[in-house]
Amino acid sequence: MSETMSDSSPFTPGDPRKPWHWHPELPIGHPPLFVWPPQPVNLLKWIVGRGVLHSQHMLYLGLAFIAWYATPSLERMVTFEAGWIAEIWLRNLVMFGGVTLALHLWFYTFRAQGDTHKFDAKPLATNNPKFLFGRQVWDNVVWSMVSGITIATVFEVVVWWFWANGFVGWFSWSDGPVWFVGLFVVVLVFEDVHFYLQHRLLHWKPLYRFHALHHHNVTTGPWSGLSMHPVEHVFYLSSLVFHLIVVSHPLHMLYHFFWLTTGASLGHTGFQNIDVKGKNVLDAGTLFHTLHHRFYTCNYGLGTVPIDKWVGSFHDGTAAATTRIMKQNLKLKAGMASAPDA
Repeated sequence: MSETMSDSSPFTPGDPRKPWHWHPELPIGHPPLFVWPPQPVNLLKWIVGRGVLHSQHMLYLGLAFIAWYATPSLERMVTFEAGWIAEIWLRNLVMFGGVTLALHLWFYTFRAQGDTHKFDAKPLATNNPKFLFGRQVWDNVVWSMVSGITIATVFEVVVWWFWANGFVGWFSWSDGPVWFVGLFVVVLVFEDVHFYLQHRLLHWKPLYRFHALHHHNVTTGPWSGLSMHPVEHVFYLSSLVFHLIVVSHPLHMLYHFFWLTTGASLGHTGFQNIDVKGKNVLDAGTLFHTLHHRFYTCNYGLGTVPIDKWVGSFHDGTAAATTRIMKQNLKLKAGMASAPDA
């Protein structure tokens, strides 16, 4: 990875904008999951290091175990009742809020690692009329906690109700350990494809007015991840319907749930790593998605499945890609090309 760039750093040759404060080695790429010929050794390294066993995903799985043991009994979920629904909503509010608050305190309140591994040195907005109360953080907290966690809980509650009434099967470890583990990989791939499709749709002009609220966050922080219009929350969180179609286990669903919620917080920290005493203890955001927040018409997916590369919307972080995307955006604004409004 490259060293942190100082303000006196020269512009990257050909880059029409000032370089990032810090960035990983360029060009950024995709994991060796969908390549031909197959690369089994590299794939294994990715799985152990930055894929399914990636520390972020272990965090989501750990949160899933905690949530499972803090979930009401199935017998209570046979009918929709305010009591058990409120318990799940409160559990989600506390767990999501606790993790996201901890990330915000670490990176932005206490500035525990300064600007180390921070993509953009710009601060979060504090006097901007685009945000509720004029402050980006408070705006993000309201949309995330009031709308985001509530709508996420609705999807979760529906899945539990289907399971409680036997309308959908339940796959346990004893039914097949290999497939039980494999389902986490299936969820990983499914979520990437779903995210790309719904995200690309939200960049369609008639729907972009809903997605625009999330894009107010050009510079992002942990609370920005789930800060969306309620309509976008429905699109984004609808991937939990997967568990009404594919027989899975509560751990798969809850892992998926926390990837969608706390994963959004991690992915929008604005930092690539959480560093403690100079050591990376947990990967956080990615330049891949940060590029989307800066340039809008690139990197619509999550990066595991290289859909953006297949369809031509991939930005690899290089100066050449920046120039290409910015020229494309100028053409779109001038009405010289037909593409979703950004």
